[in-house]
Amino acid sequence: MRRVALGGAIVLLATAGGAQADEVRTVPPVGIKLTYRLVSTTKMPTKTLSTGQVYTYIVTKSDGTTAEGVIKPNAMIIPCDRADDLACKDAEASPGAHLDDNLLTVPVDSDSGDALSKHSAFKLNHFLVLSRVYPVPSSRDPNDYNLHDFGPDPAFTMTSTLQCDDLAKLDDFLPFGKTPRVTLTCETGFERSASRDGKLPPLSTHEPVTMEIAYTGSGWVTVPSGSWQVQKYTTTMTPKEAGHQSSEAETLFSTQLGVPVRSHLVGHVPASQISTENTVELISVSQ
Repeated sequence: MRRVALGGAIVLLATAGGAQADEVRTVPPVGIKLTYRLVSTTKMPTKTLSTGQVYTYIVTKSDGTTAEGVIKPNAMIIPCDRADDLACKDAEASPGAHLDDNLLTVPVDSDSGDALSKHSAFKLNHFLVLSRVYPVPSSRDPNDYNLHDFGPDPAFTMTSTLQCDDLAKLDDFLPFGKTPRVTLTCETGFERSASRDGKLPPLSTHEPVTMEIAYTGSGWVTVPSGSWQVQKYTTTMTPKEAGHQSSEAETLFSTQLGVPVRSHLVGHVPASQISTENTVELISVSQ
């Protein structure tokens, strides 16, 4: 199965801090640190598997239209469905680890997270993420799966890109609701580097898509970081080639903060019984 079209999945940042209540933002300001919890669930005919990440976006550049920064991994989220799973028992002993239903959150120590962030990057144009490079944490020893000892080097990096020929059309959509919808012609990309342990080869995919963004109203939402007034929109990614994976995402975006505070994406392949859901929530904001 192809990966979910990440051009939609990565429209997921959110920010707060020094913005005034009446200030309208479509990108976050410099210096904001935004911590997110991502849970990805793959549904198959015989089972459902969930994994996730906790990470912080740190904004280093912003001009009101575009923004850039780095991503600091904070934790890995792994499934622990069986009481006799020795790997989960070992991970659960990690300092700060905690279990939510059957998902175990295992922290990455701050020094390793800082080192990993040097392998990361993101770039925004208004509410779209044009690129995202994420370093996946791994054991200090690449040949040893040890969640007690995450190291400064990633297991591998995942790079998602979104290239659109007609980004100027966003001017017809902003401020949110100026027009009910806008359609862009884009290409999504995904690259995975070879893994440190040599078990995963590099991977690269590119997909021409049509991206339709539709405004669906406004309201309030409460997430772990607080209650926010939001603008709501959906993003539908339709591949140019029949039979390839499509996705639909609902995003709740705070113009006070500068990016979304919650996003839910569903990806599926026609004629396949497998689907993927990504849910991302803003859990904390700091200056």
